[in-house]
Amino acid sequence: MISRYHLKCHGCSEVFVARLGVEPTRGTRFYLPCPYCGLSIRGSMSGIEFQNRRVDIECQVVSGSAPESPDTRVVTVNPFVPSLYGADSYTPNGAFPTMTLLQALGDDAFMKFESERHAALEASRVLWPKVRMLFQYYLQGNTKMFTRIAQQQLGLTWEPSASHERTTVAYQAMGTATVVITGATGATSSNIIGRFSRKHSAAIKRHRDHLLTFRRRGQSSADLERDVFTELNRFVEHHESWEMGLLERFFRPSDKSAFEELVLYRDEFSLVRDLYQQGFELACKCLWPLIAAQNSVKRGNPDDFGEVHPDRVPEKQRPKNLDKFDKLANAYKIAYVAQVPGWEPIESLLNNRRRNTIGHATAHHDLQTGRVVSDENPSGMTYLEFLSEVLGVFEALSTLAQVLRASRVASSPDFDSSE
Repeated sequence: MISRYHLKCHGCSEVFVARLGVEPTRGTRFYLPCPYCGLSIRGSMSGIEFQNRRVDIECQVVSGSAPESPDTRVVTVNPFVPSLYGADSYTPNGAFPTMTLLQALGDDAFMKFESERHAALEASRVLWPKVRMLFQYYLQGNTKMFTRIAQQQLGLTWEPSASHERTTVAYQAMGTATVVITGATGATSSNIIGRFSRKHSAAIKRHRDHLLTFRRRGQSSADLERDVFTELNRFVEHHESWEMGLLERFFRPSDKSAFEELVLYRDEFSLVRDLYQQGFELACKCLWPLIAAQNSVKRGNPDDFGEVHPDRVPEKQRPKNLDKFDKLANAYKIAYVAQVPGWEPIESLLNNRRRNTIGHATAHHDLQTGRVVSDENPSGMTYLEFLSEVLGVFEALSTLAQVLRASRVASSPDFDSSE
């Protein structure tokens, strides 16, 4: 829905018309530029139901019946779809959200995008609170309440009496929600987890050192497990701030040009960058089970890295065991994982080059251009591209949480590897 507002800029005092795209949201911060002086005017909107919808703009809202002259300037802003700043009608690309996406994606891709997007929003609003409650009881060790929530809220039909069974149920519930929130298009988690599971299952049956390593490391991973859950919960709580990153996964190579002159007028960079950076660091701490499984399958020992190393890792820094691997720079950890066939997408989800750009001390959201820039990279990236990187980190962290689950299951006192 597009609402029209007559606004008076608190800088130049000129009155202009703002065509503002409004959607159901728990809370969205946006900005709009004054079409006369270019001053960025901040605003926010909230309300899932139409009758509870609230829009606040940090300038004077003139009466809706204020007369318009042919010279009155118009600005079009939609915080949910990249929009065309100077559009004053519904016809140009970027002037009307539905038509913008239809023109850029085509009918089929548009329908699929809308389906995945709304499923993700529904999962974050309805399913995740149940998962969060279940996982909190799991972390507390409250068996009674864990079982009640699993059965009453999530439809579990049996009672997980063993510790490793509760771990499995908790992570399966988490995975069910995060897969929907990530979306199916362009997702790589199932392939990464599937390949890891096959390697881990084979290694745990054939090599006792592999099982012992996962038990030992799983016991010391309780704090990491809590941190990963806490961060995933932060991602989901602020899902509406980065969910439009899904749009980039529906672009064909020729589609991106349609968005070059459009801007996603969101004003949440600091919040979302914090999610990105913390999620990136935690994901890299969860890479070791992948490497341990690969080492065990290939060389019979999780600590044996053999002679095949990524070219980019300096010879003196090439690890001799998992403890040395833990101390590597994140870029080198990612390189080791990405050299394994089937796990190459990790390097795309955890793009260290992009991480350096986004995480640079001078990185900021230039509200005049709508791009994320830094001294290191003055051209930067569009805000939509930035959000796609955030989605990638969420997918990586939620995927690696399922990988970390293997060590937590193995460290359960009642776990039997012969089961």
